[in-house]
Amino acid sequence: MAEPIEDSWRIRILTADGTPAGSGVLVEGERVLTCAHVVQDVLGLDDEESPARGRVALDHPGSLSDGVSHASVLPQGWAPPDGERADVAVLRLDAPPPTDCVPARLRPCGPARGREVRVFGQGADDPSGLWVTARLSGAGGLSPDWIQLDGAGTPDTRVRGGYSGAGVADARGDVVGIVVAGLRRTGSDTAWMIPVEAVVRYCPLLTDAVGASEGGSPAPPWPREALRELVTALVRIPSMRDPQRRDSVLRDTGDDVFDLAERSAVLLEDVRGITELCLQYADGIDRLAAALRWYERGSLPMRDFERTLGRLRGTPGSRP
Repeated sequence: MAEPIEDSWRIRILTADGTPAGSGVLVEGERVLTCAHVVQDVLGLDDEESPARGRVALDHPGSLSDGVSHASVLPQGWAPPDGERADVAVLRLDAPPPTDCVPARLRPCGPARGREVRVFGQGADDPSGLWVTARLSGAGGLSPDWIQLDGAGTPDTRVRGGYSGAGVADARGDVVGIVVAGLRRTGSDTAWMIPVEAVVRYCPLLTDAVGASEGGSPAPPWPREALRELVTALVRIPSMRDPQRRDSVLRDTGDDVFDLAERSAVLLEDVRGITELCLQYADGIDRLAAALRWYERGSLPMRDFERTLGRLRGTPGSRP
């Protein structure tokens, strides 16, 4: 078996004539993570078309072999762009990847601001690919899911077309997101990524490939009814009903929650987005509860919420 090259999880998505059109990440289980719009482009799909019958060609720039692989979109691995949401695809390889390719370690991004990351992708003028360094700035862009990447290269080597779907690796070499877009402005060094937390929210079948983060390992999805009960209890708490106090609670819960929570002007939708994000971390809902306790000082709605949480944790099918 060949010795693996560092970051050998890198994938290039190819057009029918073999031209690199996007990027991807090799994931455990002979799967590839990329952006749905990259798959749509190479298969020539309209927005409403299914990729079920399509086969995507790709290769492995981190391998000493030079063969081309093929993959198909998994039935539960398709979350195409929908307004300001999604743009994730998970593919299954037709055959095992080269033996010198090691799957990426996916890890929730967690706190974003100020962290340095690396991205490997390829543009039309550099089909072999280039590494670009960037710094995470926080949530921003066209979607509340996105995280902004600043300093993403120079005018000659920057994140641009061909980098969509590329893995964003942190200082430990873990993939914490995938590139989704770059600012189409001459000389711009700004781009955006979808963090792993959001990737798993849209394609939960990747949960098994995600490791622990600084904020704890991702939790298995809670039953839908349990989520509904938690949200119902939370919206009764005064600190969650007041927008300014709710923001303070989120800041105290952690930068990962504050930066990445889906926000809405509608109370119920806002609290649901916050709850869904917290439940992706092993300690997320506990951090939220701890922040609320400081503001609520044992209020009746707060006690009701904690009783609901305790009861649900003892319900079969819920995370203990």
